[in-house]
Amino acid sequence: MILRIAILLLVFFMPGCEERYMTELQSEETGLLAVEGVLTNENISHKINLSFPYRTLNGDGTPASGAVVQVQEGTGTVYTFSEDPTTPGAYYSPPFRAVFGVTYTLQIGLNGRQYQAQDSSVPVGPMGPLQVQPIDEQFELVLNETGDDPYYIDHQLSWKNTSACLPNEACEGRVVFYDLKSIDVNEIYKPAKKQFLFPAGTTVIRKKHSVSAAYRAYLRSVLSETEWRGGIFDVDRANPTSNLTSGATGFFAITTVVSDTTVVQ
Repeated sequence: MILRIAILLLVFFMPGCEERYMTELQSEETGLLAVEGVLTNENISHKINLSFPYRTLNGDGTPASGAVVQVQEGTGTVYTFSEDPTTPGAYYSPPFRAVFGVTYTLQIGLNGRQYQAQDSSVPVGPMGPLQVQPIDEQFELVLNETGDDPYYIDHQLSWKNTSACLPNEACEGRVVFYDLKSIDVNEIYKPAKKQFLFPAGTTVIRKKHSVSAAYRAYLRSVLSETEWRGGIFDVDRANPTSNLTSGATGFFAITTVVSDTTVVQ
């Protein structure tokens, strides 16, 4: 009995051996077109980004230039997106609003192939006051979950015009909070993120976006592969869901937006 206990203790405290394993990543040419486009009820020039997936770890996608990009509003007006000559793969519309209750259809023609997607917006609830907490004479944003419908809030922060902005520093940042009203165990046990701290005098521009059912499913699948990955309940890897037709990936979304601006004092 004493010998058995001694052997168990020896095995338990034996230092683990680690061997470094190096292998080359095997990339595959899929020909998929990656589509990124979110149209809102803001009267602005909307952007749709087209690219081909990159083939190296942490690489850059290849811009998809020369496409014909159009969005039809219901069965009426067709908006043509023009490629920015200084940014290949970025296509911009003339200013217009994507109105609530109307289905918008994206049509893309590229290299003899046609791609299509549809989405429509849902209402967005009001935002409560901006929530921050002080940390070591600086501040951190806090998510104050509201309402019963899924949404996300995009924060653009800048303290460029304050005395806290030192030379050669960016003095700006972006923080996005997702409240998809889902119960995902990999979200609950997701890895901790690095704190984003900012000084007093920072201007915060918030935009709260509504999320349709299809857009919510897409965001959940993307978060499961990014921010929520690395915990103890990771899901199997898979391509995110998409509303694009065969041969394309990504998502074409229509959202309703409310926004405000706050200077943190």
